Amino acid sequence: MAGLGPYVVKRLIQAVITLFVVTSIVWALFEAMPGDPTDPFYANPNLNPGDIAKMAVQFGLAEEHHGYLTASDFKLIPNSQLDGADPTCTYYYHLIDFQRHPRAVVFNFNISKYGVSIYIFSSAKKVPVNEISLNEESTAKYKWADYSSLVGRAIQTAGVLPKRYTYVLLNFSKQNAQIPQDLNIAMMYVVDTPLYVRYVEFIKDMFTFNFGISIRTNQPVREILADRIPRTLLWFGTATILVYLIGIPIGTYIAWRRGGVAEGVAIGTSLFFYNMPSFWLGLVFIWIFSYTLGWTPIGGYASGNLTGPGSTCAKLGICPGNPIYPIVDYGWHLILPLLVILLLGMAGVILLQRTSMLETMGEDYILTAKAKGLPEKVVRNKHARRNAMLPIVTSFVLAFSYSIGGAVILEQIFSYYGVGYTYLTALTTQDFFLAGASLYIISLLVIIGNIIADILYGFLDPRVRLQ
Repeated sequence: MAGLGPYVVKRLIQAVITLFVVTSIVWALFEAMPGDPTDPFYANPNLNPGDIAKMAVQFGLAEEHHGYLTASDFKLIPNSQLDGADPTCTYYYHLIDFQRHPRAVVFNFNISKYGVSIYIFSSAKKVPVNEISLNEESTAKYKWADYSSLVGRAIQTAGVLPKRYTYVLLNFSKQNAQIPQDLNIAMMYVVDTPLYVRYVEFIKDMFTFNFGISIRTNQPVREILADRIPRTLLWFGTATILVYLIGIPIGTYIAWRRGGVAEGVAIGTSLFFYNMPSFWLGLVFIWIFSYTLGWTPIGGYASGNLTGPGSTCAKLGICPGNPIYPIVDYGWHLILPLLVILLLGMAGVILLQRTSMLETMGEDYILTAKAKGLPEKVVRNKHARRNAMLPIVTSFVLAFSYSIGGAVILEQIFSYYGVGYTYLTALTTQDFFLAGASLYIISLLVIIGNIIADILYGFLDPRVRLQ
C-alpha cells in the first residue's frame, strides 16, 4: 500500500501535537479551579499548616527552602520607635522578604537560654516597623503576635496564609542587652512553584506517565490505575467486542432483508433496551437474577480467597486452589454486568450497520455484482458489508477507546471498582492527580483509536488508500 508509511508518520506527529494540546488544556483547567489539592487538609486538627505545606511540596505544587538567621541579620530598634515597648527591655528586629507569598513559614527558636521573647508580624506589603504595636489595646492598625511561649519548639509563624513580608522581633528583658553572637535560628519556608515550572513539570510527568501521589490513598496514581484499568477493560472491553460481533451480522441481515419480521423484531427490541436508563436496568437485573433467583453475585468483580456464603466457592463449588478458579470467579461476577452492557449497546450498532448497509446497497457496484450472477452471500458480505463497515470501524475503535473510562453509574450499581468508579471518587474527594490521570489516559486512547481507524480505512476501502 504505497504511501501508507509516510501517512502513518504524519498522523503520529499530529497525534503527539494533539496530545500536547489536550494535556495543556487539562493543566489549564486544573490551575483555573479554586484552591488546590491540599485545601481539604486544613480542616484536619491533627495537621498544622507546616505539615500541609510539606504535603504541597510532595505533590509538586510548592518548593521547600531552608535558611538560618544569625546575629548579623538583626538590627537594634530604639524603644522610642516601637509602640508599646518596655523601657527596661532591648529590642532587635529582622525583616524577611520572601518575594512571593509563602504557604508556610516555620522557625525553630532554640534560644530559651537567653531569656528572650519572640514576636512575629506578617504582611502582604512592606510596613514600617514603627507602625507595628506591641500593645494589644493600641489602636494601631498593625500588631505584633507573641510567640514567646513556643520558644524552644518549631513555630508556625503566620497561620495558614503567611504573607510576603515577615518581621521577627527579639525582646531581651534587660537594658542595653547585646544580641548573642552565637544566635542561630533555623527557618523553613514553602512557596508555590512558579506557574511556568508547574506547566513544564506537568507536561513532562504526563508524557512519562508519572501521575504523582493520590491525595486520598497516598498511593502512586500509576499503581491505582494499573490495578483498575484491567478490571474495566475486562468488563467494557469484552462487552464492546461482543456488541459489535453480534450487532454487525444482525444489522447486515435486517438491511438485506428489509421489511421482514426480523427487522421489526430486532429494531423494536434494540430500541426498547436502548432507551432504558442504565442504572434502572442494572438494579432490575440485580433484583431478579442476584437477589431473587440467586444465580449471580450481587456485586463485586471477584470473590478472591473468600469461601463464605455467596462466594464463588460456596455457590459453584469451585474453590481457590483449583486451576480454573480465577477464570470461573471473574466470569461468574461478569455475567450480569456484561449482559446489561450488551442489551444497552446493541441498538446503536445494529441501527448504524443497517443504515450504512442500506446506503451501500444502492451503489452501482452492488447492481453490477448482482448482474454478474455472483451468489447473494458474496454480494452481501464481500461487496456490500465490507464497504458499509467504514462508519462501524470508527464507532468500534472509539467505543473501545472509551471503554477504559467505564460507566460511572454502572460501576457503582454493581460495586465494580474500575476506572469509572475511581474517576468519580477522585472528583468528589478532590483527588486532582487521580482525576487528571484518568482523563489523560482516556484522551490518549481516543487519539490512538483515531489513528487505528484511519489506517483501517485504507484496508477496507481502496478509494481512501493513499497512492
